Amino acid sequence: MRIRAPPKEERHTMRVICTNLEDAYQQGYADAMESVRKKRRKQQEKKARRQYYIKQKLHGVAMLIFTALVIPLLDGDATIALLTVPMGLILIFSKEMLIVNKYYWENQRED
Repeated sequence: MRIRAPPKEERHTMRVICTNLEDAYQQGYADAMESVRKKRRKQQEKKARRQYYIKQKLHGVAMLIFTALVIPLLDGDATIALLTVPMGLILIFSKEMLIVNKYYWENQRED
């Protein structure tokens, strides 16, 4: 028994289906790669934001330590504490971006 090739119209239909499947595969792959890029970008942004706020809190702690170290040097005059203690506490507990640096300006452009 001999196997014959399908008719010409059927071969054309099969080629079109194969071409469509390849296009769909490539589109799906491109979409998946874009989703991976977005997820990675989002993770990097979250990490940068977390690092910014950690730095801000550390600046607040440094301000309080600075106050504690300077008061004895000024013979117990705690006038400097009227400025530095509130500033340090605000830096520690604030959820706003208070320190102006490169990340601050990049974030302001996006908003």
